[in-house]
Amino acid sequence: MKTEYSPIIEKPFTGKAEYLAWREAWRKHYALLSEQIREEKRERKNPDASLRACAQYHCWSLRQEATALLELRKKSKIEAQRQYLAAKAVTAASAA
Repeated sequence: MKTEYSPIIEKPFTGKAEYLAWREAWRKHYALLSEQIREEKRERKNPDASLRACAQYHCWSLRQEATALLELRKKSKIEAQRQYLAAKAVTAASAA
């Protein structure tokens, strides 16, 4: 699912300010995706069997995307910590 936040979360971040902006965009994107999943779940109760099947597939594919986004968020936390420790090491080395 593409949103206005997609271009932001597709790019890597290189500093704290970029990470915070990336994280906020990720949250908004994930919230929109979650709402879309809820809509598809409601649509699965449609009396028309073909619409139910279509909604079931869309719900499944959106859940796959949500899982990928959660994995991306987990990796972003690790990368942010790595960047923080690298910057801290540079600061400590220059102070010594």
